[in-house]
Amino acid sequence: MSNKIHLNHKLITSYVFLCLLIIGVLVLTGCKVPQKEKKDIKDYYNVKIYTPKPGEIFSSVLRRAEIPDTVANRIIQILKNMSFKFTSLNLLDTFKVYYKNDTLEKLEYKKSYFIVYCFNSLKSENITVEMCYKVIDNQLQLVRGQISSSLYESMLAINEMPLLIANYADILAWEIDFFTETQNGDSFFILVEKKYCDSVCIDYGRIYAVRYQGQIGDFSGYYYIDPQGNKDYYDFQGKSMRKAFLKSPLRYSHISSYFSSGRYHPILKIVRPHHGIDYVAPTGTPVSAIGDGTVTFAGWKGGYGRFVEITHSQRFKSRYGHLSRFGSGIKSGRRVSQGQIVGYVGTTGLSTGPHLHFELLQNGNWVNPLKIIPPRAEPVKPEYFSDFTKNRDSLFKSLGTQN
Repeated sequence: MSNKIHLNHKLITSYVFLCLLIIGVLVLTGCKVPQKEKKDIKDYYNVKIYTPKPGEIFSSVLRRAEIPDTVANRIIQILKNMSFKFTSLNLLDTFKVYYKNDTLEKLEYKKSYFIVYCFNSLKSENITVEMCYKVIDNQLQLVRGQISSSLYESMLAINEMPLLIANYADILAWEIDFFTETQNGDSFFILVEKKYCDSVCIDYGRIYAVRYQGQIGDFSGYYYIDPQGNKDYYDFQGKSMRKAFLKSPLRYSHISSYFSSGRYHPILKIVRPHHGIDYVAPTGTPVSAIGDGTVTFAGWKGGYGRFVEITHSQRFKSRYGHLSRFGSGIKSGRRVSQGQIVGYVGTTGLSTGPHLHFELLQNGNWVNPLKIIPPRAEPVKPEYFSDFTKNRDSLFKSLGTQN
């Protein structure tokens, strides 16, 4: 019995030795043990990509992608049931059509980095749709650089998008004229939240702090929300970075008539005072409230046509005439905030063409809007200044700048 056990032990040892010898030979000769081949999705599908042409509608793109009408109609109906806005199609949208063995399998419609509609089982009667949401990573980052020609070109050169440039300039707009007062070698700093998708910056969130150091001066601003919910950008001393009024209530092409004590009226054919500014702009151009206040009139007012009047603090009133229509919810007694749309450019009343007639009154008297120096918006409230300074000092440190 012991001899049999001894014999079996020898056989097992010999077998193990032989296996090890074979593996060693395979390794030395570069031979590899066959593995199951991994296939990429491209090995299974033939993918065709389409993007909208200028003015092209959703159904037209599907037709150009050779999606059968019956399938296209079902896709459109599904989107209608999801309250999809077909008018929102833009040139950056992407349609990916997947074929397997020349058979239509699925469609991916990428509306944005954030939203992708995935339509499956296109060859069946029961088309399904999935909403594929990309993961967005928010990162607080410091953007910094130096001026070399202009702020716009300098920030583009460090791969920032125009949106960040505009938002930065808006915060400091009352301190610096970025068209005339910047000099080569000036420095800019922006502490901003960036939104990343697939490691690509696709958008910006809140700007928390800004600074500009140059020959014109040293300016900084800090975002702060007080315990009452009031939020704004404030300078180092807690003064608002905003003026109480915007420089103008709209984006305009040019000024056709200035403030004057005597102007020849093109319709009445008489000389009379022109107590405002006429901003020429296309019909439908949004008109914004120049400052926080209360609507004290919204309706038809003779030669002014559709007209809005807003009463502000500091004993000011602003008035907007010849509007084509009013902004949403604009009526007498309604509180409005700076920048809120109160109406749209038109040519109602005594008007020869689309424009905004804008007036500003102080203590009941007309003043020239282009010459008035508006007060600053409200500063940090005294009871919250200690909390503000803690927030400010933390943001200042994050800017990485020196006094």
